[in-house]
Amino acid sequence: MAAFIPSSILLELGQEFSSMPELDPILLSILTQIQNTVASEDSAIWLLNEAEVDITCVHAIGPQSAKMAGSVMRARKFVAAYRTATGRLTQIEDPLQSKWMDPKAYRASFNIDVRNMIGVPLVARGKLLGEINVLNKVGAPVFTHSDYDFVHETARHIALAVQNTQLYERNNRTTGRQKLLNQISRHLHQTLDIDELIPRIFIEVNKAINAEAQSIWLVDDEAGVIRCRFARGAGSESLMGLAVPLNAPSIVGTSVSKQESIIIKDAKNDPRHARSVDEKTGFVTRSLMTVPLVLEDKSIGAIQAVNKRDGQLFTRDDLDLFRSIADSAALAVNNAQLVADLQTSYDLTLDALSAALDLRDRETEGHSRRVVEYTACLAQQIGLDKESIKSIRRGALIHDIGKIGVPDAVLHKPGSLDEAERNIINLHPLAGYNMLAGIPYLREEIQIVICHQEKWDGTGYPNGLRGEEIPIGARLFAIADTFDALTSDRPYRQGCSYETARDIIVEESGRQFDPRAVEAFLAIPSYEWMQIRAKVMEEIAHRRSLQKRVF
Repeated sequence: MAAFIPSSILLELGQEFSSMPELDPILLSILTQIQNTVASEDSAIWLLNEAEVDITCVHAIGPQSAKMAGSVMRARKFVAAYRTATGRLTQIEDPLQSKWMDPKAYRASFNIDVRNMIGVPLVARGKLLGEINVLNKVGAPVFTHSDYDFVHETARHIALAVQNTQLYERNNRTTGRQKLLNQISRHLHQTLDIDELIPRIFIEVNKAINAEAQSIWLVDDEAGVIRCRFARGAGSESLMGLAVPLNAPSIVGTSVSKQESIIIKDAKNDPRHARSVDEKTGFVTRSLMTVPLVLEDKSIGAIQAVNKRDGQLFTRDDLDLFRSIADSAALAVNNAQLVADLQTSYDLTLDALSAALDLRDRETEGHSRRVVEYTACLAQQIGLDKESIKSIRRGALIHDIGKIGVPDAVLHKPGSLDEAERNIINLHPLAGYNMLAGIPYLREEIQIVICHQEKWDGTGYPNGLRGEEIPIGARLFAIADTFDALTSDRPYRQGCSYETARDIIVEESGRQFDPRAVEAFLAIPSYEWMQIRAKVMEEIAHRRSLQKRVF
């Protein structure tokens, strides 16, 4: 005979719940009705987590409930017991009978004396979700068949309500994660600067995955290693720059070489986890996910998340989301690397042009490199952004490129220049501008090339610009150029002291120089200027030694 389920239970379970917290009060209410109907001392509902690794007592009522509620147990034995007796409700009256949660297990785990018990798996649409346990019949030696039927039938309705709610939650999560992925994709493609891009990736990863630590690894094909390019979280300082040979056994190396996503739920007991990394960083890895960055069938790196917060384990959903983030990140990182390689190529070309000028004029060797560093220092002092400083550095490096067209007889003349020769020299900013005007990449940089001889009061050349008509990079450069010229030795004089150069620059504030730029110059300690000079000259000496080896 089919068990009679009160309409109140069916009405309660027939509602639509958007989350388990909404369903929880109903489950507790129904558990109370079950206990009253079958006359039991205690009853409990256990639910599997999504990964089917743990089973948690989400609700318990009765005199022994405090011992069970909130308890978490490994689910392996429970799942195995269910599969052994699929579809059959379990009746346990013999204390010696071995089941998942038998009287012996209750006694050992919770110190509860179980005389008799009904254990019914919660199954909906063929999916195992958990179990209801009803303990110790009151007023009778055993539970009746009617009791079994009632619990079994109620469990079927509970399982459907739980599964529907979990599906609703999962659907909401999927929709939310898709919105998050769209947002991440937009954020990742807003910059082509890899130094800005990588921290941005980790901000988004942390929002989505909620991990204690993350790292990104990029392949260095020439060195045959994969190197930690950026890390965030505990131990990140020790991890930054760490290189792992691609052919050495490691989780990140395996992920990259085999283009496999790896999830490790128990790093402590997994032989794939290199404990030496934890020893180096002082970080304790409990669980981790590693996903390769793959573009057009080529691995360019990997991203890794370590230890989900609040002691949780990474789930298959987390791994799927991580893969999606990796797909967007791979394209963004590759684009940023291409741009970085192109910029490096441009910079090396500009450096070669500047070196050619230095070789042509040994008297000012190192001048271009010193004024680059001096101008960048001033730009940082007034708070210019990184991209502006990059452009200013390039412009300062090639500021005198127009002197390539100046005859040696004029450029190297030991005495004073006559008016005609001075006019030739004065054309070099315009000549440099015309040489570079057709290169879109240098459209900001050539402002320094053409304006580096302009003066704040309008008496400079070639266009007689005044005040803020002169680009900020050129205004800063003017001070750097004068400072280097004053403090550098020439065949016809010795360089002056910092103090003398400082006084001359202060005197020219408001005439030759932008007063704001002069204030920035004065705010920088003298020893910093000396350190910059020493570093540049050390680099020049190193370059000379390399040239001697070649020839």
